[in-house]
Amino acid sequence: MPCVRRQQPLKQRLQNKWRRFAVARWARRDFRLNSDVPYVSFTFDDFPRSAYTDGGRILLAQGVRGTYFVSLGLLGRSGVSGPIASREDLQTLVREGHELGCHTFEHLDGTRSTPEAFMRSIAANRAALAHSVPGRDLPVFAFPLDGPDLRIKRELGRHFLACRGGGQSFNSGVIDLNLLNAFFLDWRSRGDPEQIGRLIEENAANRGWLIFATHDVVSTPSDYGCSPECLEQIVRHACRSGARVLPMAEVLRELRVTRSTGLSKFGAGD
Repeated sequence: MPCVRRQQPLKQRLQNKWRRFAVARWARRDFRLNSDVPYVSFTFDDFPRSAYTDGGRILLAQGVRGTYFVSLGLLGRSGVSGPIASREDLQTLVREGHELGCHTFEHLDGTRSTPEAFMRSIAANRAALAHSVPGRDLPVFAFPLDGPDLRIKRELGRHFLACRGGGQSFNSGVIDLNLLNAFFLDWRSRGDPEQIGRLIEENAANRGWLIFATHDVVSTPSDYGCSPECLEQIVRHACRSGARVLPMAEVLRELRVTRSTGLSKFGAGD
């Protein structure tokens, strides 16, 4: 869910501010994160090839794995973060122990789509995965582009272990499984390694869950990506922090989260 750099008109900024407030406040699946250890996850949106060829290599060198959010309708194409992965890349990625997550089939913007179109796109993504990597599921979701509106967040929460947004923060205390916080490694943050280091240590001290997100991993990254050197430094720091570094669904399973977790109170305050 990368940030767009161009300045928006005042009316649109106010509308987006209200939407973000409503999405954060309602349609929640609250879960108290009560863990003896901190967690860190590394996630990649859109699944550009470099996220696997360079990002995956960096993770494997430290003995950890990542979560790759894929829109299968984009496979083999070129996007703003570079060439997108192929079907063969998906198969190799899974064999190496990484995790796949859902990003809609067409990379839909949840602020411009209807819930019906969004759910059709998710179904299409799952069907395409069954053809490309039989036997694999998409247990977690990341919202593309500007995130969801309230109707889509409310609908999606019933279909995944958890959904990830942005927020540039870690998760602690009572967390919303329908909109987990993530910290993007992109043009906003990749030039400030001290800030990222402090965040890793703060997450460790709070026994929280820090989810990093980025796109391409190349020496000259797009606005939405980071360099291999930047990612390697962050992965090493995360591993030294005492955190368990795991893909998102593995963290959720360790925390005993299921797709029904939080649904008994789901919708309260809607």
